[in-house]
Amino acid sequence: MSLPVVNWRHNNAISPNSTDLKVMFSLKNLIGLVLTSLLLASCTPFPPYQGVPNPNGQQVAAPVETAKTVVELKEEEDLRKARVQANAEAKARRDALREQKEEATGGGSAGGDDVIQPIKRNPVKRPSKYRTAMAIPGKPGFVFNPWTNKAVDVRGIPSKQLIRDPNDGNSDHKFRVP
Repeated sequence: MSLPVVNWRHNNAISPNSTDLKVMFSLKNLIGLVLTSLLLASCTPFPPYQGVPNPNGQQVAAPVETAKTVVELKEEEDLRKARVQANAEAKARRDALREQKEEATGGGSAGGDDVIQPIKRNPVKRPSKYRTAMAIPGKPGFVFNPWTNKAVDVRGIPSKQLIRDPNDGNSDHKFRVP
């Protein structure tokens, strides 16, 4: 039994020819490879903080949380006690003010007497930001466009309706029907 002879120069599975190399290293494949590499590199987490070099060239150690000293624990306890005391004093002041207010009003509100009634006012008539057209005398259903002074047919459009002249090129020239 004899072994098959392998021709190293023409077997594409073992040694690629020049056209295979051109396809493999084409610009399109190279750009795809670079973009894929950038994507994978951007998804990797940063290494832990190792410190920053000092201007003298020495490595500065990264900050490490240390156990709190007895002095720091004492300061935190004093701050907590001061906050509790300040909150208690503020509550006492609020209660005292509430009692003074109730005494001044005669012992509180029995029937809702301390409710402030709203002030009735006449509604304010605000001018419209749109102009109102003027009717053309002798031509019912026609008005003058206040922007161009041209006649506009408004038959069938209710009064005070905001409209725009279809023949006017400026879309901001809206007006109301009289």
